Amino acid sequence: MDTDTGNPVTLNRIRKHFGATEVLAGIDLIIPQGSVLALLGPSGCGKTTLLRLIAGFDPLDEGQIAFGTRTMASPKVFVPPERRGIGYVPQEGTLFPHLTVEGNIRFGLPRQAGRRQRVEEVLALTGLSGLGRRYPHELSGGQQQRVALARALAPGPSLVLLDEPFNALDLDLRRSMCEEVARVLRQTGTTTVLVTHDPGEAFAVSDQLAVMQAGRIMQCARPEQVYWQPASPAVARLTGSTIFLPGRCHDDGTVSCALGRIARHPDSPCPTGPASILVRPEQVQWSAGGGGIPARAGYRSFRGDHTLIGVDLSDLCLDLRMPSLSAPPLDAQGYLQVLGACMAYPES
Repeated sequence: MDTDTGNPVTLNRIRKHFGATEVLAGIDLIIPQGSVLALLGPSGCGKTTLLRLIAGFDPLDEGQIAFGTRTMASPKVFVPPERRGIGYVPQEGTLFPHLTVEGNIRFGLPRQAGRRQRVEEVLALTGLSGLGRRYPHELSGGQQQRVALARALAPGPSLVLLDEPFNALDLDLRRSMCEEVARVLRQTGTTTVLVTHDPGEAFAVSDQLAVMQAGRIMQCARPEQVYWQPASPAVARLTGSTIFLPGRCHDDGTVSCALGRIARHPDSPCPTGPASILVRPEQVQWSAGGGGIPARAGYRSFRGDHTLIGVDLSDLCLDLRMPSLSAPPLDAQGYLQVLGACMAYPES
């Protein structure tokens, strides 16, 4: 996606304390105009606190937040939320139960000509046409979240902040809703920050993915780069299933480990010597023929569209996820090969 970087949201050395506890420990981020940034991390890592600082709900202790060339927050400057031009969608949507869908959307709009037309526009944009006269209790959970999004979009904000807005929905609906919302926001060219603890959700919608842990940004890059080239073992574990094996990096750009000789990403933190080797489980391929490391299917657990296979090597057991139609039977003998390159980290 092409974005206009002329008016980015810039965070510089952001720090925040609650009492003696440091919640944010020097956050630096640049969010290009019109892009979608996902903040991914475990509960308590500081994601929502950072979102609240961007929104203006809380003051920061150190650093600076700027929208384009305009400073919104610093130790000496504080622009209140209503003057930042943002839309905010909290976890539960918080619709007014006594107002219709149209009433909820109109709530944040000034009383002026064209207000009804704007309500109709955002109803159509968010797939709610024809539902304007319903009340929140007459809507599904997904529809209620659409209303919350429509209300946030109605004033035409330059920045929309989403604080795990689909958390109460089941997994499949949550991810489909998130993708649909991202499509709507890209259609409007609105810069977006999404807080989530779900890697699948973050990968599906973001242009940039910032992985947070203990109040710090561990890595911020394209989703594909974060997944296949995580900056650290911690980032790897926060973004998906992992296989870590002891091994050794060689000068020719390969590593050796229990899975054989594997290509290494050139930007791995460990270029030579003893290392901890990261392989994603889907990189490990099973074949009945030769040409790999001998292995045996030690156990299997059917999960519908995929099957978990416990693969026994000589002194090692790996858990692999395979398509159910091609998963080997219990006690089958086969061979393992690794597709693609791996990451290598210095031994801790």
